[in-house]
Amino acid sequence: MKREKMENPSQIKRQLKRIDWKIVRRVIAFLYYDGGIKKTNMAMKCTMSYDRCVLYLDWLNAIDLIKKGLDEDGFELISLSDKGIEFYKRNFEDI
Repeated sequence: MKREKMENPSQIKRQLKRIDWKIVRRVIAFLYYDGGIKKTNMAMKCTMSYDRCVLYLDWLNAIDLIKKGLDEDGFELISLSDKGIEFYKRNFEDI
């Protein structure tokens, strides 16, 4: 009998099962007006759990709509990339 390889739970990365475009719009609009924010603050301001916020930020980062940087204390800050700014202007500016 073949033994199945068990995955280490710490190696399993959660991914979004479906994209809620209302959340995407809320996150992108917030970053457009108030960029350079920590993930925890982003989750609170967008009224969603930290884990869900991180999933959306990872997805937005994968498609190059956001960029991540560090502040002077070494904390990660999230802001829109140039592509993200153009995406906002093209799709959500009239909101």
